[in-house]
Amino acid sequence: MNIEVTKSIDRNKWKSMLGIKGDDEGSLKAQLDEAEKLIIEWASPKGIYKVMDVSQIKLEGFSIQKHLEGCDKVAVMAVTIGAGIDALLRTKQVNDMASAVIIDCGASLYIEEACDAFEEHIRNEVGMFTTPRFSPGYGDYPLRYQENILRYVDAQRKIGINITDDYLMVPRKSVTALIGISDHQVSGRLATCGECVLKDKCTLRKEGRYCGD
Repeated sequence: MNIEVTKSIDRNKWKSMLGIKGDDEGSLKAQLDEAEKLIIEWASPKGIYKVMDVSQIKLEGFSIQKHLEGCDKVAVMAVTIGAGIDALLRTKQVNDMASAVIIDCGASLYIEEACDAFEEHIRNEVGMFTTPRFSPGYGDYPLRYQENILRYVDAQRKIGINITDDYLMVPRKSVTALIGISDHQVSGRLATCGECVLKDKCTLRKEGRYCGD
């Protein structure tokens, strides 16, 4: 299905991703506004999901199993903002690398907004208690499980997501995730830094922050 993204890209998060501190309301604001305009123009957000029994899903890792604790069903979801963004970035990388970096960061935030909107749609349709989404590559849930999720929802045929031999998705700005579903209140669980496979490389930890902030 097509996803309507109604929120603007969060400027504070955008500047943080770019490593910019302070309030520059001059040229930077104009650059971000122009980048957002291009992202919206070139993006085509789409999502697909399927409700399955947890027993049907291949799971690996302590963090995802703790996240789904108390759930007997799971919504398997895949979202993309389309190949247009990849084409836009390729063009900008040739002609204007600074603009390409700004758009790349903005598009990463835009796909998260699309996922938030689609997650809300799923919650409304299933009409039960749900956890937040949890993606392969987070915590100790291996990235290679993206391939399983894409297969479960037939994402290649239905919304055009492919996967490389390194388990990276094409289009680049695409997300797979699991949402736990239960007949009683569940909250899910954030992975701890100790469980994360990226703990030794994480830039957030070096700044005294973590991805739950």
